[in-house]
Amino acid sequence: MTVTVISDDQGHYAFPPGKLQPGKYTVAIRAAGYELAGQTVAEIKPDKAAQVDIKLVKTKDLASQLTGAEWMMSIPGNEKQKKALFHCDQCHSLDLVAKSTYDADGWLITLHRMQNQWQAGSTFTHPLPPAFPPKEYPSDPELAKYLSSINLSGDRTTWPYELKTFPRPRGADTKVVITEYEIPRAGSSPHDLAIDQDEMVWYSDFQAPNIGRLDPRTGQFKEWRLPRLKPGLPENNLTIELDKQGNPWLPRGYQGCAVTMFDVKTEKFQTWSAPAEYNDDHASCTQGNVGPNGMVWFNSFNTSKMFELDPKTGDVKVFNAFPAGSAQFKGPNRVFYFGIDENFATAEKTHKMYGSAIAANGDPIYCDIEGSTIAVLDHATGQVTLYPTPTPAAAPRRGSIDSAGNFWFGEWMASQLGMFDPQTKEIKEWRPPIPWSGNYRAIRGKNGDVWSGGMSTDYVHRLNPKTGEWREYMLPTLGGEMRDIKIDDSGATPKVWVPLVHAGILAKIEPLE
Repeated sequence: MTVTVISDDQGHYAFPPGKLQPGKYTVAIRAAGYELAGQTVAEIKPDKAAQVDIKLVKTKDLASQLTGAEWMMSIPGNEKQKKALFHCDQCHSLDLVAKSTYDADGWLITLHRMQNQWQAGSTFTHPLPPAFPPKEYPSDPELAKYLSSINLSGDRTTWPYELKTFPRPRGADTKVVITEYEIPRAGSSPHDLAIDQDEMVWYSDFQAPNIGRLDPRTGQFKEWRLPRLKPGLPENNLTIELDKQGNPWLPRGYQGCAVTMFDVKTEKFQTWSAPAEYNDDHASCTQGNVGPNGMVWFNSFNTSKMFELDPKTGDVKVFNAFPAGSAQFKGPNRVFYFGIDENFATAEKTHKMYGSAIAANGDPIYCDIEGSTIAVLDHATGQVTLYPTPTPAAAPRRGSIDSAGNFWFGEWMASQLGMFDPQTKEIKEWRPPIPWSGNYRAIRGKNGDVWSGGMSTDYVHRLNPKTGEWREYMLPTLGGEMRDIKIDDSGATPKVWVPLVHAGILAKIEPLE
């Protein structure tokens, strides 16, 4: 467990009473451009304050301290080149691109491998092969040429551009305590989390068939392994949601169009599947929800189908996720396409569903990442209505519904927050001060503030939608990547939780004001 506070304008820092128990602590810092001058240790004794002064020295390796957003701010390029580069940052940090020595020919080989031989969730230390060999698409020579111009190829020892960093946190952005809990299993990759009525934190794993539970009071973890449904196919997971009894539900991804429930009392699993014609070996259902009425939804990204399960009867209903006649893009998957062209922001009206939530009336509201629309499915009639985002090619990713019925979501490619009002059918957008944030999911707390995490920054964004005021809380871990965000609103002040996919960490953010 790591507890972090942020220093003020004069460099003073203080941990609130009760946040640190008596004992010896190793002190670490995060300050772009600086490092600790030697190891610093603090000892806290019972009922006695401790003071430790920290000395910093300028770093000799600024490049290793930059976030993806800071690399995006530093690296030159036109709009198409920068958007193509931004795609890379959803899977790994951009310092790997900038520090590479590939020339254009080397990049053509590398891009082919990433686009055709790795699946989502892969890391450099743990690549995941696709379930089946995909249709191969050629690498883009224009992108290869661009990447070779911004890295250390051609015997360059430094970059032909200035490395830029964001200003240090100031004012209200420093009023926060952040606690990070490192999952003890090596290689952990928490993708989503959920908080039960006992304030236990449940999480899924993007690399392995594990679900886990953290007790924040003790820091203790416990994990269980999901049952294998289809031997030989990938077993990683994305979504996890809890029903009213506190049981976790997980769509099974490449294990098929199925959903598995973990009974917390018996510690046993139960699985329900979509009809056989939708559940062959090529099926993939990664997103899903537990509705307010107890119905469980799971969604097929590849075939644009939605499934509604009644857990009491086992009945599964099938819905089309988009209006009849909607075009399906036949080229490379735009979410993971590495090229400088119009394949992502095309005039061709094609659609691909992603994150969803279930309204109080039982209707799913979900993000259309390819078509840049918000979709509403009338589950009584099967009719789907699409509402375009004001910003074209915004790529809405995942969202949640607040107490007033509004759907809040992150716009990944536009680096914005969006809100769809089902009553007025209008979409509003807000842009955080941190550019290239890659907002993934948004959620609104009971006090009205909206929270979001970025894929490309280490900032947790907090928006007051009434005033437009932003607060940006910088996490201590570099490059953790946030794909989910949840709020524990049980106390007087919110506790905001994010999983750090690339760091194997669950982080709790507690604002002090």
